[in-house]
Amino acid sequence: MSHRIDILGLGLAAPGLRDRASLQAALAGRPLETNDKPSTSSLLSPRERRRAPAAVKLSFPAAEQACAMAGLEPGEPLAIFSSGMGDLDITDYMCRTLAEAPELLSPTRFHNSVHNAASGYWSIGAGATGDVTALSAWRDSAALGLLEGMTRCLTDARPVLVVVYDDRAVGPMRDLWPSEHAFCAALVLAPAGHGGAIATLQIDACREAARHPALPEALEARIEDNPAARLLPVLALIEGAIDGEVVLAAERGPSLRVRRSA
Repeated sequence: MSHRIDILGLGLAAPGLRDRASLQAALAGRPLETNDKPSTSSLLSPRERRRAPAAVKLSFPAAEQACAMAGLEPGEPLAIFSSGMGDLDITDYMCRTLAEAPELLSPTRFHNSVHNAASGYWSIGAGATGDVTALSAWRDSAALGLLEGMTRCLTDARPVLVVVYDDRAVGPMRDLWPSEHAFCAALVLAPAGHGGAIATLQIDACREAARHPALPEALEARIEDNPAARLLPVLALIEGAIDGEVVLAAERGPSLRVRRSA
């Protein structure tokens, strides 16, 4: 069955892709400025930013951009944070410290080592009034995060914030997750006809392999580098930069066929 979903807002956080304007420039073929200054969150105090794990610093700016574009307070929509590996930096730190000097393990970093750290920080920092979900589906986290967001949006008949993110790999984790660039994309979904949409998508489940119209080389490289960046073709559809269909594939679970609706 096919479903129409309004997109109320989007946000990004990645080297060279720090907001919608930089995405539009990249879709037009401009090179990515990978040395640009990372975006920061307005929800975290300077003290909280110092203590926050990398996953929070990566995901919050994109999520805040999407909510602002949608005209929503950050705590208003239901929220889904989907990540294949969570915070790779802390995972590397925990493994090294436990192997070499467990007595030196930082209580703060241990506290932040759980997979739902980003969603937990968001629930508190945004003052969320609805539930905030942490989801992990390995390399399928982009597809299944969008599927979960669409499902909640339709069943609850309210806006849903979907945040898909994964950090770059460090240390021995590179052998497991060979990603050189962090990436986060956020979308605010709503049932079709909600009003104020920047685009409406037609989405249905399928059992097809991944495919999408070609994007500029720099963006294709990001898709290959980081599984979270598999959302880039969907963002290109939203921006009207490509025509046709995008299949956001999942090895385990349904793939999603996505096209822009009139």
